[in-house]
Amino acid sequence: MNSRTCALAPLSAVAALLCSCSANDRQAAQNQGTQGSDVSSPPEISPTAAPGVAFNFAYEFSLPDDAIAATQEAHAAACESLGLNRCRITGMSYSVDQDQQVSAELDLKVDPVIARGFGKSAQGTVVNHDGKLIRLEISSSDEGSAIEQATKEKSSIATQIAELRTELGKTKAGSDAHASLLAQIQSLESRGAEQSQTVAAGQAALASTPMQFHYYGRGGVPGFRGNPIRQAWQTFVTTIVWLVGALLQALAVLVPLAFLLALMLILWRSRPIRALRAWTRREADSEE
Repeated sequence: MNSRTCALAPLSAVAALLCSCSANDRQAAQNQGTQGSDVSSPPEISPTAAPGVAFNFAYEFSLPDDAIAATQEAHAAACESLGLNRCRITGMSYSVDQDQQVSAELDLKVDPVIARGFGKSAQGTVVNHDGKLIRLEISSSDEGSAIEQATKEKSSIATQIAELRTELGKTKAGSDAHASLLAQIQSLESRGAEQSQTVAAGQAALASTPMQFHYYGRGGVPGFRGNPIRQAWQTFVTTIVWLVGALLQALAVLVPLAFLLALMLILWRSRPIRALRAWTRREADSEE
């Protein structure tokens, strides 16, 4: 009895090990399947973790044609609910081209602190409207370094201007030295103004994050420009209309000609014309 127990113990351990490996493999396969199916999810990256960097978010969504307007309106309403200090609508468009292709765009300025969260929430709204994210681009510019460099430049310029003004006070008005110092001061003041504009632009860029939502309908077929079925139908209708028009034009020409020929035939067979033809033949016979 003990020998059988000892013999079965290794087999039990092997079986437990195989079951454990099988469970792990199934779990890994499920994880891979979940990751593979969720192809529309952007990577979990937090751009706002970089201080002094201004970001620009551009989303492209694919939606059913009849869901684009509602999705765009939902995004606009979500922005308005945050208030002008945290989100502002800066542009909005909606169009349907000659092939009935629907597209739209919504431009926002969002508080940098909530920009990424707002974008993910907007993506959830798209998914709820049977749409998906097809492209996300996050561009950036290092405004913090630009502001720091411009601030240092401004400080240096202010020091130079102060030194030149001290020298200017020692020169005689109207002299060449006085005029030269004035020209240098004016040049430095112009450079200082440019640096001030750089600082203001950088601070404005850091104060709000531009966010663009592009919406594209599904009225077309991949690989075709527009919907080929709709285009074929339009071509068919256009051809029928052209044929009917050509037929009407032909009738407009042939009907009067046919009427004129019929009238001439009736006159040719009328009694006066037949009498005239008979008299003409008799005259011709008498002359012979």
